[in-house]
Amino acid sequence: MKKFIFLFTFLVAFVSNAQNIELKGKVITESKQPIEAVSVLLLQKKDSTVIQYAITDVIGNFSMKIKPMDQPSFLSLTYLGNEDKNIEFEKITESKDLGEITMKELSDMLAELVIVTDVPIRVKQDTLEFNASSFKVRPDANVEALLKELPGVEIDADKKITVNGQSVSQILVNGKPFFDKDGSVVLQNLPADIIKKIQVTDAKTKTEEFSGKRAKSENASINLTIDEKNNQGLFGKVMAGYGTDERYETSGLVNYFKGNRKISVLASSNNINSSGFSMDGVFDNMGGGRSQFNSFGGRSSGGLGSGTGSGITRTNMLGVNYSDQFFKDLEVNASYYLNDNRNENANRSRVVNLLPDGDFITESESNRTTDNLNHNANFNVEYKINPTTKIFIEPKISSSKNVIDSQSKSESMDANGDLFNTNNAVGHSETDTFNFSNSVQFNKVLDTNGKNLSMSFDNANSKTTGFGRTNSETIFYQGTETDDLRNQKNDTRSTNDNYTITATYTQPVAKNTELNLGYTFNYNQDTDVLTTYDFDPLTNEFSQISDLYSSSTNNKSVSSTPFVGVNYNTKKLFFDFKYGVQIDDFKASASYLNQEYVVNRKFVSPNISTRFRYKFTDSKTFNVNYNYSVTDPSATQILPYERFNDPLNTYIGNADLDQAKSHSINLSFRDFNFQMRSGWTIGVSGNFYDSQIVSTTVFDENRKRTTTYDNISGAYSLGLFGNFNKSKKIDAHTLRYGIGMRVNYGLSKGFTDNQLYENNSLTFTPRIYGSWDYGEFLTIAPSYSLGYTNNTYSNIALEKTSYVVHNINLQTTTYWPKNVTWGNDFGYTYNTNIAAGFKKDFFLWNTSLGYDFLNGALTAKVKVYDILNQNIGTRRTVSPTAISDQENTVLKRYAMFSLTFKFDKFGTGKQSNERGPGERGPRGDRPPGNRPPRDMRMM
Repeated sequence: MKKFIFLFTFLVAFVSNAQNIELKGKVITESKQPIEAVSVLLLQKKDSTVIQYAITDVIGNFSMKIKPMDQPSFLSLTYLGNEDKNIEFEKITESKDLGEITMKELSDMLAELVIVTDVPIRVKQDTLEFNASSFKVRPDANVEALLKELPGVEIDADKKITVNGQSVSQILVNGKPFFDKDGSVVLQNLPADIIKKIQVTDAKTKTEEFSGKRAKSENASINLTIDEKNNQGLFGKVMAGYGTDERYETSGLVNYFKGNRKISVLASSNNINSSGFSMDGVFDNMGGGRSQFNSFGGRSSGGLGSGTGSGITRTNMLGVNYSDQFFKDLEVNASYYLNDNRNENANRSRVVNLLPDGDFITESESNRTTDNLNHNANFNVEYKINPTTKIFIEPKISSSKNVIDSQSKSESMDANGDLFNTNNAVGHSETDTFNFSNSVQFNKVLDTNGKNLSMSFDNANSKTTGFGRTNSETIFYQGTETDDLRNQKNDTRSTNDNYTITATYTQPVAKNTELNLGYTFNYNQDTDVLTTYDFDPLTNEFSQISDLYSSSTNNKSVSSTPFVGVNYNTKKLFFDFKYGVQIDDFKASASYLNQEYVVNRKFVSPNISTRFRYKFTDSKTFNVNYNYSVTDPSATQILPYERFNDPLNTYIGNADLDQAKSHSINLSFRDFNFQMRSGWTIGVSGNFYDSQIVSTTVFDENRKRTTTYDNISGAYSLGLFGNFNKSKKIDAHTLRYGIGMRVNYGLSKGFTDNQLYENNSLTFTPRIYGSWDYGEFLTIAPSYSLGYTNNTYSNIALEKTSYVVHNINLQTTTYWPKNVTWGNDFGYTYNTNIAAGFKKDFFLWNTSLGYDFLNGALTAKVKVYDILNQNIGTRRTVSPTAISDQENTVLKRYAMFSLTFKFDKFGTGKQSNERGPGERGPRGDRPPGNRPPRDMRMM
C-alpha cells in the first residue's frame, strides 16, 4: 500500500505543476470599488468559441490557467448593470497580469432598456450556468443530447454524468426531482428545446442548502430550468410495438407543467427484459436484453431500475409524479410506482467444489418462475416555518407480493462419476412485504455567523409474512446416512424495526472553521418466526408441526454514539474530522426444540471518519477519505443451535463471534482542462480488515455440509484506477475518445473443511473508447475492454487460476437521408473462463430503422434484436472454494415493428415539433465589438 500511495502522490505532484500560463486581473468600478461575481470569458476571435472562464472574487480578482495560444482571442467581461468590456489579444504565450480593469456603470435609463447578453456561460458564486440556446442540437433532441454538447460534460453508456471530471449525483427540473434524482427519465424523455438554463453546483444536503453553507460533497448537482413560455403546457410521447415470437413493447410519458405545478404520468409494458422505463430514441426498450458493453457516448436502456437478471422478464409499470408549491413556504413532491413483473428462467450449472484433499462436482438443473407485484409511494415535503427554521419530511411506503414456483434436481459426485448425493425438489412460496420509512429533518439557523442546530429522526419498518410448500427427495450414497424425504409446508413471519435520532450543534470557532457536537441513538430489532408442518397422509393436510424445522429468533441492538467533529471549509481547502464512541448493547435470542438460546454482548468501538479536499483550481481537485466501521453479527451467525432446513447444509451459529471491523481509505485526483476539453482522474483505494465474519464449512462422506462462522483478520484489498477523456470540435463535427484502467489486488481468507485458506487475487481491466459525430448525419462509437484475472491459492486443491475476457462493441447511428434514422449495436465477447460444454464467445447485433412522418411527430420503426441469433447466457465464477459454470435462459432473436407519437403544446399555443433547425438563430463568425456576440458557439 505504501508503494501505491507513493506512486499516486508523485503523479499528483507532477501533474499539478505541469506548465500552464496564467491570465489574471482585477475588475473595479469607475469609483475604484471592486466588483464581485463578474463573468470573465476568454474566447477565440474567429468564431467566439469559449476557451476558458472565471469569476471575480469578493475583492474583484480573477485568474484563469490556460495553455499558450498563438491565435487571436479576446476577453469578455459581463456584469448586470454595467457595460460589457472586451480586451483583445493577438496571442497569449506567457502569463499576463492585466491589472485593474474598469467597468462603466449604465445610466438609469440605459439600465432599464438594456438587453441582458445571452453569453454561453455565466459563473454565479458557486454555480456554473449554461445558456441552452447557445448550444446547437437536433430539433428533436432530448436533454441527454443537449448535455453532451456542454463543455466539460461527459455521459457514458451507463448514463453516468460528470462535469469537469466531477460526478453528478442528482438532476433536478426547476429545483425539484423529476421522478427520480438520478435523472434517468429526464435524460431520455425531456425535450431539449424547452430548457432555458443548465445550472451546475456542488451537491448539497438540506441543511447546507438552507443555511447557505459551502457543500461538503464531492459530487455535483444539475438543475434544468424551463423557459417560462414552456413552463405552462402539455407534452409527451407514446410508443407501441409488436414482433415475432409474440414479443411486444409499449410505453408512454405525459407531462403537464403550469408554473410550480408539474404532473407526469408514465407507463410501460413489455416482454423483452426491460424492467424499468426507457424510451430511447433509436432502440426504445430494446436495450434491456443485450449484454452490457461499456462504450463512450453509446446507448443504454437506463431508467428507473431498468435491466434484468437471468431469464425472460415480462413487465408492466405505471408511475405518477406530482410537484407543487402550495404557498410561498410549503413545497411538495410525491411519486407513485406500480411494477408487475414475471420472470421465467431455466438454469444449468456445473460446480467444482475445491477441498484441501481434492474436489467433487455438483451438476444441477432448475426451472423457476417468479411473479412480483410492487407498489411504491414517495413523498417530499419542505416547510419553512420562519426565515431561520425549516423542516424536511420524506416518507416512503412500499408493498410487494412475491410468488415463486420452482423445480430442481442435482447430483454430487467425484471425478470418476461415483455419486455422493442426489436431490430432487419441487417448491412453491408466497410472501407479502410491507415497508414504511420516514426521514424528518429539522434545521434551525441560530445566527448569521454559522451557529446552527440540526436534528433528524429516521425510521425504517418492514413486515413480511408468507408460506411455502416443499416436496424434496435427497438420497445419500456413502456410509449410513439416512435419506431425507420431505413433504412440508412452512409459515413465515419476519419484522425489522430501525429508529435513529441524531442531533448536531454547530459552533463557529474561527473564520471558516466549525466545531460540531452531536449524539446519535439507534435502535434496531429483527424477528423471524418459522413454523413448519409435515404432510399427514391420513388427513391429506399439512397438520403435523415439525419442531425440528421450526424456530423463532430475535435480534436487538441498541447503540449510543456521542461524537465531536471539526471542519474547515474554504473555496480551496476542505477538511472534516469526526470522532465518536459507539456503545452497542447487542442481544440475540432463539426458541428451538423447547430450548431457549440467548447471547448478550456489549461492544464498544471507535467511530472515526475524516475527509480532506484541496482544489488547486475549480477543475483540479485532490481528495482523501478515511473511515473506520464496525458491523454486528446477525442472529443466525451468533446463536449456537443447529438449523436443518436445507437437506444438504446444516447451519450452526458461534456465540463467541466478534464484530466485523474494517478501515477504508480512498485517495483521488481529478483534473479537467476546459481549454483543451480533456480531463483525467487517478485514484487509490484500500480496505483493511481487523476482523471479518466468514463462514467455515465441513463436509461429511456424502459431501453434506455443516456451516458455522468465525472471525479472521489480516485480509485486505487494494485498488488503483485511472481514466482520461478528451473531446474536440472540428467545425460541425465532434470527436470524443478516452482510455480507462483499473487494477485490483487483494488477500482474502476463509475456511473450508476446517482448513484455513488464502487467496491472492489480481485483476487488470483496461478499456479504450471513442465516438465521432459527423455533424447531424452520423455517430460512430467503438469501444474495447479487456479483463484479466489471476488467482493463487493456498491449502486447497487448486493452486492457480487465470483467464481473460475480451469485449468489443461498435454502435452507429445515421440520420441520413432526411427523416431516416438507422441504428446498429454490434458486440463481440470472448471469455476464456468457460468450461467445456459451454460456448466461449458470441456476437450480438441489434439494428433499428426508423422513418419520421408529420414533421417528426410520428416515427415508424423496424427493429431486430440479435440478428445473428447468437446470444448466450453462460458465465463462470471462480472463488477460493468453488468454480461455477452456469447457463441461463436469454432473450433470442426477434423482429419488431413500432410506432412512436410525440406531442407538445406550451403556453405559446405552438407545437414545438413545428420548430425548424434554424430557429435558434444563425451561428456565423462575428468579431468582437462593443458587446460580445449573443450566440457564442462552444467548442
